[in-house]
Amino acid sequence: MFVRGTSILKMNKLLRLMIAGTHSGVGKTTVTLGLMSALTQRGYKVQGFKVGPDYIDPGHHTAVTGIPSRNLDTWIMGGDVCIKLFKRAAAKADISIIEGVMGLYDGHLIDGEAGSSAHLAKILRTPVILIVDAKGMARSAGAVVLGYINFDPEVKIAGVILNNIGSKEHFEAIRSYVGARCNVPLLGYLPKDTKITIPERHLGLVTSHEVGAGFPCPQIESYHKIGDLLASTVNIDKILEIAKESYEL
Repeated sequence: MFVRGTSILKMNKLLRLMIAGTHSGVGKTTVTLGLMSALTQRGYKVQGFKVGPDYIDPGHHTAVTGIPSRNLDTWIMGGDVCIKLFKRAAAKADISIIEGVMGLYDGHLIDGEAGSSAHLAKILRTPVILIVDAKGMARSAGAVVLGYINFDPEVKIAGVILNNIGSKEHFEAIRSYVGARCNVPLLGYLPKDTKITIPERHLGLVTSHEVGAGFPCPQIESYHKIGDLLASTVNIDKILEIAKESYEL
């Protein structure tokens, strides 16, 4: 059973959660940065982590939290090293947010789950919030969520956030389908809004410090804008409750 904490600021509990997606480009980084910004603005000391060797996303984490983000990779580092590195960095924070890589279950092609977000979530005994791109979907979103929940019961999918929602009615329709079949809370959504997207190129997102080459440089105000939007459409208090459901490491 998950051990429930009594205080979000109980540092030795190493409160944490993972933001994972159904696939690449689903909005993991946008949600992660918005959540980091919202929590930072509430006064929490947030430690960021990124699954895999990616250096671009951790740069954005660092920019919004003011704390260096760390990489964790079960295929490159091994599970024991990931646990050690996580505990060392997380002990200094109120809460840790781990951004996943690719789709939740995507890892090394030969070694199966090694290197995947799911593998790290199991090793770190961390609840997962699944990001689903709901563009062009309604009832089918429930089938997607149910499939991810049932694929590996050892992965604790503790909540769902929808991206690219067209309207409040669109969200409410999906809420009824997810609630009826999936037994997992729908925490909220991000609407379709090109103003909150971070510029991309063939290597991924533009870095947090890049200026020029035709790319606008995301500033802290941009992160706050995402955070303010997230706070208006996503249940941040429920997310904090989910973080309290972290197992002791």
